[in-house]
Amino acid sequence: MKDLILITAYCPDDYRENLLRNLVIFLEDKPFDVMVVSHTTIPLDIQKKADIVLYDKKNEILMDWDMLNQPWFNPMNDRRIQSSFLSKKNTHLAIWRMMILGFSTAKNLGYTKLHHIEYDCEINSMDELLDNSNQLDNYNSVIYVDDKPPVQSIMFGSFQSYSLPTLSDKLLNLDEEWIKRLIRTSLSKSPELMLQKILEDSGNVLYKDRSILETESTKFGLVDGQVGSNFIPWAVPFYDRLTNELAFLVWNTKNKDGVKHQIIINNEKMVNVPFTEFDCWRIELLGNLDTIESLLILENNMVRDIISLKTQEEKETFKKMSFRHKNGGEGDYG
Repeated sequence: MKDLILITAYCPDDYRENLLRNLVIFLEDKPFDVMVVSHTTIPLDIQKKADIVLYDKKNEILMDWDMLNQPWFNPMNDRRIQSSFLSKKNTHLAIWRMMILGFSTAKNLGYTKLHHIEYDCEINSMDELLDNSNQLDNYNSVIYVDDKPPVQSIMFGSFQSYSLPTLSDKLLNLDEEWIKRLIRTSLSKSPELMLQKILEDSGNVLYKDRSILETESTKFGLVDGQVGSNFIPWAVPFYDRLTNELAFLVWNTKNKDGVKHQIIINNEKMVNVPFTEFDCWRIELLGNLDTIESLLILENNMVRDIISLKTQEEKETFKKMSFRHKNGGEGDYG
């Protein structure tokens, strides 16, 4: 039986729909079957070029503060900073729902090898898919590790390969309440780390470096998670667990013209953050948390965020949403 390529998709506009269309067209005559699972309806021409198509209308976005994504930044490889203020939402449940629906359907249909790819990529070579298929004769899964300082190394979420007979039941039987509990109790809030931990618990994982995936003609992650936003992702206040101070982190990975930030504290004090060039970062101290009741954050003269810290409850919630570890913060799977 052929291997199966599972493509998970969310294509609410022509640009994203065409990324999916081009990917399916490329895979159409290759020695793999193709399944598409999507939270948006799939045009008929794409359906006809795939072997299996599932449309799942439910696309639950998690908004509770204790389930928000918390990407991290590790300046100078010292103490990790992680924050919920990059997107203020979590699509983790929706993505895992598509993956589990795909995994379980594939296993029930008799497939033994599955390769999961997110739709927003351009692939012009089958080499990695073919190699992973061979590797699955000896490994339970193949994952790629993304190691780009100053961000801690992490499993790359856009491409993995699986041996379905050895796949954990947690990835075959959909339990949304278990997934929500997993997120709530996780320190890292990282879906990639949570998935990596499940795969490692099953054993026999082959690790590859993400850098071998991308060439001039092969690209992954073409849709920015901040699509539609006028702001750079990393411009966030955070609580320092070591000093009880608030600080502001800017890491400009998006705006090639550079960015300017101003922070108004308690409606009376202005902090002018120095201009941050593209591909640069900085940290600006704001003061002791006990003395701060509100933050108004401006980016290039536009209001980016308004944060109330008047009550102790608000302060305690903030401490859990955006913070710097006392130590390195290494190994926080959760």
